[in-house]
Amino acid sequence: MVMGVIASASALALLAGCSAGTASTDGDAAADASTVDFWGWVPGLEDLVDQYNELDTGTTVTFHRMTGDDGTKVKAAVDAGAGPDVVQLSTHDLPDYVIAGRVQDITEFVSDDEANYTPSSWASVSFDGQVYGVPQGIGPAGMMYRTDMFEKYGVSVPTTWDEYLDAARAIHAADPNVYIANMSPSEVGQWMQEVQQAESSWYGVDGDAWDVGMNDSGSQLVAKRWQTLLDEGLVTTDTMWTPEYWANVNAGKIATISYAAWFPSLLASNAESTSGLWKIAALPVNEGSANAGDSGGAADVVLKGAADPEAAAEFISWLNGSDDTQETMISVGGIFPSTKNGLASPALTSPVPFFGDQAVNEVFIEAAKNTPATWVDGPNYGTAQTALTDEFAKVINGQKTFLEALDAAQAATVDDLKARGLSVNE
Repeated sequence: MVMGVIASASALALLAGCSAGTASTDGDAAADASTVDFWGWVPGLEDLVDQYNELDTGTTVTFHRMTGDDGTKVKAAVDAGAGPDVVQLSTHDLPDYVIAGRVQDITEFVSDDEANYTPSSWASVSFDGQVYGVPQGIGPAGMMYRTDMFEKYGVSVPTTWDEYLDAARAIHAADPNVYIANMSPSEVGQWMQEVQQAESSWYGVDGDAWDVGMNDSGSQLVAKRWQTLLDEGLVTTDTMWTPEYWANVNAGKIATISYAAWFPSLLASNAESTSGLWKIAALPVNEGSANAGDSGGAADVVLKGAADPEAAAEFISWLNGSDDTQETMISVGGIFPSTKNGLASPALTSPVPFFGDQAVNEVFIEAAKNTPATWVDGPNYGTAQTALTDEFAKVINGQKTFLEALDAAQAATVDDLKARGLSVNE
């Protein structure tokens, strides 16, 4: 069904893709069949590529470490017939690549892998029953919290969002200089994980057209929550990753940070002086639900023009799903695995000194298992993200409410889809 949307809406793009130069002619394909050029950014990939080459599979993989603006160069390179065979890609960007015909359908080569992946991660690379990549890491969410603050003010660690609001009021009343969290207008990942937790999605497909749900019931639930926290002055509003943000974290003004499994290492490196004061608990849940959330992940995809898509698919199947690679991907790459063998790896549950030797990933493992497979990425994710952050800045400035911001972002996203010639249900 989704591919019907993609195919009907992108015929021009697909035709353009077919007429553009490809990396190889049929003759070249035979000559290049044993070489796969791979671009990626995860630490330690060089050693894993060497390990694969030593397996003597008949395929030699070459590796390019992506830095700077390499990611923005991929589309143009593929269109010019000069792209790599395989690239690491945010799953949020994958629908755009599929519609433009820049990735290859690798269903026949990797469909047997599905059972080893979490349902939500496999859904992120699948469209209308066809598979366009292999997941390489996910971002299940948890709540980092300051144990000393909750103990000092006699407040229980919240397990539901209603309890979270009560905790926010109690902590701020006890010390007006302390806030339950920071609401950054620029950071949509934190917003998305709560929208997914509510089993909502920015996109969906109905018939031969896209649905856009940036202001649907799940997003409205999240909006009302954060509007209350904002209106009652219970959150700071610094732009995330700035010196001002980290200064507040280091000064003990922020009691909780709810974010993905990759955030704890960043917290440890940017707030070293607070070592031993943090623990991680499950993301608070909505009343009557046990759902967790996820802010998105990455995948390895086989690009148009790859000389030997079967060899490329076999390599990324091994890289992301083999028992031989999980420990390195976790301990060196810093990947939170999307695979069941990865989630079972002892490398994932090592104690973390910064968090008082808590095996913090145990929280994220449960989150990965409880994330609903309801999120659908759409073809203009970048536009949607920009529209939302632009509108959130107005909310922080007091010009709009979160609900009004969602309506505006919804309209901007729909208009952009139409401008691209895609069908949209309204």
